[in-house]
Amino acid sequence: MATYGGVLRRSAAVVERARDSVRLTRKALARFARPQSFAAPPHAEAAAVRAVRNLRSFRLHYALLLWVLLLASLFPRHRATMLFLMAASKLALLYGALLKAFPNSALLRRILDRRISAALALTVICAELVMTGAVPQFLLAMGIGVPLVLFHALFRVRDDLTASGEETAAGTGGDPRPISEKKGDLEMGSR
Repeated sequence: MATYGGVLRRSAAVVERARDSVRLTRKALARFARPQSFAAPPHAEAAAVRAVRNLRSFRLHYALLLWVLLLASLFPRHRATMLFLMAASKLALLYGALLKAFPNSALLRRILDRRISAALALTVICAELVMTGAVPQFLLAMGIGVPLVLFHALFRVRDDLTASGEETAAGTGGDPRPISEKKGDLEMGSR
């Protein structure tokens, strides 16, 4: 009986971690596209800084958006190419999972470097797109997706209100409340 209790406790912990993961993913997706989080940048330098920061912060979201657009553009005519790209994405996810599972692995870190693996995967994918004649669909998907990504990166305002002194004075408007309270207000939707 004691072993069953241990198994149940362990499985309850796994279920709780899965719930937390789903909750965090839901929050990240809501944070990605919250309407209150968009505003025009005040000047060109702020727009460049904001775009670089958002491209770095949301790179997985942007890649997923572009990948879905590419798969959607391939669906009607190039099903074999679409299936190949889906298999390639599964291999990339498997490699990422291996990196996460074995963070100190010399084989994964030194011999199979991430950049080399990514370059090899992109080369194979590009060659496959060219051989199957799916380049116009690729260009269409990128023509739609890249402006969307740039629009989001330029107009998405950051959530954290921790900034340097001059940005804090301009951004808070002299509000004496602590920054943590303001961040909570943003998460609740009031500002």
